[in-house]
Amino acid sequence: MRSLVRIFVATLAFSSAASLIAQQPTVLHSQITTETATHGLKGVLEGVMRESAPVWIGYSVQVANRFSTGWSSDSVEYLEGHDGYSIRESDGDQHSSDHAVILLRVANGAVTKVDVESADRQLDAGGLKFIWLNGVDADDSVKTLTEIAKGSDIHQLRDSAIFAISLHQTATATAALVSLAQPGNELELREKAAFWLANERGRDGFLAIQRMAREDSDADFREKLTFDLTLSKDPAALDEIIRMAHDDASPKVRKQAQFWMATKGGKKVSGDLRALATNDPNEQLRKSAVFALSRLPGDEAATQLIAVADSSKDPAVRKQAIFWLGQSSDPRALDYLTKLLKQ
Repeated sequence: MRSLVRIFVATLAFSSAASLIAQQPTVLHSQITTETATHGLKGVLEGVMRESAPVWIGYSVQVANRFSTGWSSDSVEYLEGHDGYSIRESDGDQHSSDHAVILLRVANGAVTKVDVESADRQLDAGGLKFIWLNGVDADDSVKTLTEIAKGSDIHQLRDSAIFAISLHQTATATAALVSLAQPGNELELREKAAFWLANERGRDGFLAIQRMAREDSDADFREKLTFDLTLSKDPAALDEIIRMAHDDASPKVRKQAQFWMATKGGKKVSGDLRALATNDPNEQLRKSAVFALSRLPGDEAATQLIAVADSSKDPAVRKQAIFWLGQSSDPRALDYLTKLLKQ
């Protein structure tokens, strides 16, 4: 029995080691060294910042959702000259992985670039030194990336750092994004953090967005949240958009929420939008609800617009409904308008 246990433990140890090796990407055109982040990621960065030439640092983190750059593993990513950050594709992608590679470019005493790649991608470091780090703690990674996002006024660097944070499996990533989305930070920084909260952080991300939608005093920020809620996979996200369309204190937020509830809710919200077009006390919001009705999918848009044009007692709303019927390719819209002309 003891020998079987030893074999089992040895097998686990070998599998873990093989997994760590598999997470290290192939790096071309570079002097590669491997280190262990014994004293944390910040300690490694401080040492590298004293280098006279630019250096790339890479390490692997476990992700909350399976990650893929959408490119095959035999394609080469040229790190020098690459400005964007990668995106996660669907879980069905054959190249997706439960780990992602975080890449930091250090030059002139600072982190100048953050990139995220799949572990199976080939990377070309353009002749620069490349340090692969083992043993990077996920919470330490989130902390470092948060400091980069807060401390930089370079939008691309900041956005890439926030995206990288959102991928981490650790719950610390959600807390970091919430902190970046708080009042007191620059609006663009807040908006980017909220976007990835909705897009990558599941139920906890949705709940954070919901609290912001109800409690944040900045109407410009809440207006942006109406779109972010369409990215959430949480089933309660549509309900929150509908609440904002009815109850938000800002007319421009309610107007935006009307549009996105039509986009996300489709036929399920058509009756609600028609009620807003009929009953909202604000004329501009009644008219914007008519526009939202025109965005409904399939034949539902014409169905609802015709109903509003027939039943509304508000001339401005009827006029708006007729206008959007005129933009429709639905044959019933043409028939309806033809009948109006004959009256």
